[in-house]
Amino acid sequence: MKGPGLTETFEEYLEKCWTQQLVREAHEALSYYRIRIPMPVFLLSRDSQRYGIFDPQRYAISISRHLIEAHPWDLVIEVLKHELAHALVYQQYGHDDSMHGEFFDKACQRLGVAPWARHATIELDPAAAVAAHRELAPEEERLLRRVEKLLSLAASGNENEASLAMQRARELCARHHLESLAAHKKQDYTYVVIHHRKKQIATWQWSIFNILNEYFFVNCISRSLFDAKDLTHYRVVDIMGTRENVQMAEYAYWFLYQQLPLLFDQFRKDKSTQPRNARNSFYMGVLRGFAEKLKKQQHDMVQKTEIRTHTELVLVAEAELENFVRGRFPSITGGSGRSVSVSEEAYNSGKDRGRELTLHRGLHQQHSGGVRLLR
Repeated sequence: MKGPGLTETFEEYLEKCWTQQLVREAHEALSYYRIRIPMPVFLLSRDSQRYGIFDPQRYAISISRHLIEAHPWDLVIEVLKHELAHALVYQQYGHDDSMHGEFFDKACQRLGVAPWARHATIELDPAAAVAAHRELAPEEERLLRRVEKLLSLAASGNENEASLAMQRARELCARHHLESLAAHKKQDYTYVVIHHRKKQIATWQWSIFNILNEYFFVNCISRSLFDAKDLTHYRVVDIMGTRENVQMAEYAYWFLYQQLPLLFDQFRKDKSTQPRNARNSFYMGVLRGFAEKLKKQQHDMVQKTEIRTHTELVLVAEAELENFVRGRFPSITGGSGRSVSVSEEAYNSGKDRGRELTLHRGLHQQHSGGVRLLR
């Protein structure tokens, strides 16, 4: 099968596009982190044993086709940056720090390489490296199991009982967060990528991410990400924070994402006609009402617990998270979605439903480190 160039096969065309994108990613990374080194030669390999290799003799970086075909592009970027870190060490110190020692670690910090991607295992199996880094410690696992039980209780048909169960779950997470800070425990930060294969993020989705930023101890950043199958860029969002907070925030995101259309279906059953903006207006209303509920719970939680006495610890936690975020994204551009017209009836109805909404299902940790809703 011939590709767009007519004289090349589609496989050759794919390889050319992938190689060109790797070169762009490398240029952008070096420019973004203000690093001046000669650009290595980039090659695609068919090596299924090592997904990334820096060859100092040829001053070349090889990326495996298998990596690109089998894994999301954000993993490909981290493997690429890992190999660029080897090139940086070679240029600065005249040798290849293949043992991933002190110089290599400093190079990774300068290039914003994700923590899970700084070890030799990434070159062999990046998915396993991600899973190992996101694996919860026993204490964190026990915390989420307790939270899971509370959120299961939140399925109660009694609104007050359900709301109380969700509030207790949030108090448990907040108290654990502060106790870890007070004990000066090392915080392991990680991230997950929310990827819907869309060119834009809807305004109501921005509302979800704003809720996560405000109430779940995480930081959400939007960026553009290449897709190796479609050969185009999509808009994605990184949720960053400690391992347990990221899992809770990811769960909350998918819970809200899946609940919104269900609630809207219930709302429109009683309506013979709907304005064109009814769905988005209803979604925005639900999220506004849910945010108000979380704000009230947070106010009550601060008033009746020791959390209000730990302002300094909260500021420390925010600073640590900000450092992690800045390490990955030194130049952050903001965005909160486009302004949209709102149907007042749908918005107000959604707001009422949002005030009644409760996180009410348990968590399940998959091997990949992701979180899905239990059935």
